[in-house]
Amino acid sequence: MGIIHLAPVGRSPGAVTAPLAYLKYLYDEQTKRGERLLDSVLPRGLGYPVEAIVLFVSEDIQRGSRDATAYETKYNQYGSRKVEKEFKGDNHKVVDIIAEFAQRELSDGKLALYCRVVDDINDFNSCFCSIAETTLALGRPDDLGKTLWANLTGGTNVLNAALLEVTFLSGLISSLYYIFVDEHDRCYLQPLSTDYRRYLKDHWRSVPIVKTAFDECYRRLLLVLAESQQEYWNVSELFAHMRDNFGDLFGSMTLDLFQKQWLRKMSYEVELDVEGGRVRLTEAGYEVVARIETPLFRALVRRGEKPDMDIQASRDSLEKDRII
Repeated sequence: MGIIHLAPVGRSPGAVTAPLAYLKYLYDEQTKRGERLLDSVLPRGLGYPVEAIVLFVSEDIQRGSRDATAYETKYNQYGSRKVEKEFKGDNHKVVDIIAEFAQRELSDGKLALYCRVVDDINDFNSCFCSIAETTLALGRPDDLGKTLWANLTGGTNVLNAALLEVTFLSGLISSLYYIFVDEHDRCYLQPLSTDYRRYLKDHWRSVPIVKTAFDECYRRLLLVLAESQQEYWNVSELFAHMRDNFGDLFGSMTLDLFQKQWLRKMSYEVELDVEGGRVRLTEAGYEVVARIETPLFRALVRRGEKPDMDIQASRDSLEKDRII
């Protein structure tokens, strides 16, 4: 079983191609030598390192609109600055360059490439929904699914922030990585050295992953406040209500702890009148409730449960975005 790489990308194709070329080179070296080289990068049992690539792009990048074409790009030989082909000017699409490279260097006869257009790459919710739907379609929260890795090198900061949140909430992405490259070397599609240990030391960075359990106390408190339709709750009465109705979550909590570690920490979601001893949900809090109660969000955080959304429809939608 190979690895599917999720990769936001802007105008620099090398942000996607260079680390994938490195993984392919490392895999080929291991196969040729018949020995393990770097288990920290390619764990045992995963097989071919690039089964598929899912690009997350803006509509402008996908279409190759003006001011959204590729920066100057050099198709170099692996481990060398020797250039076989250059992409200059303003008429080269980022996605086309990656597709050409993938077919020539990474395909192994099996590779698939998908291009997912994100409605607004600077809106967190838009980025989150696109990445979450793709992750659920491939990772399968209720089944084995595919092995997913995520590349944090390209694309907007908002896209990568959404990718991080999906990773930690879902537990469906096995590896997070990004690469450091000197500014004057970003034009190259492949690593400039054949020393795989040097590339790992100088350029490759892995981000540790720990599955985040969604806080059920937080969710229940928000839902109770939302049901009051913006009416204030007396803090003492609210605490008694939570303890009486959700004893498994709030039964061992004190009123003092409830106020200090919950209500006062929720300055974004609640409006707390300390002197009056009352609290209510803010508009931002209602937005949070709406977000965490969507089938998409629930499917993402409740791994192992049967999702209440159509995962097959998400997979069918992804297949429409397949390029090769």
